[in-house]
Amino acid sequence: MITYLQNLSFWDWLALATVLLILEVFGAGGYLLWMGLVAISVGALTYLLPDLPWAWQFLLFGALAVLSALIWRRYQQRPGKVRS
Repeated sequence: MITYLQNLSFWDWLALATVLLILEVFGAGGYLLWMGLVAISVGALTYLLPDLPWAWQFLLFGALAVLSALIWRRYQQRPGKVRS
């Protein structure tokens, strides 16, 4: 398992993004959409910096995923939004 983590490539992040975006189709309320976009951005960063350690990749993904979820939640709860 450690060997796999040490050899993460941008393809792994793009595969995760694909899974998250497919799951979003089944109605996750937008959260998986943003986490999928975060996975794409971490994949792009991994493509540009292939020697980025896997721990930093996961920390970056986690931090950006939490940040995007908080921003999405705040956007959803803004006043004057019509709920259906």
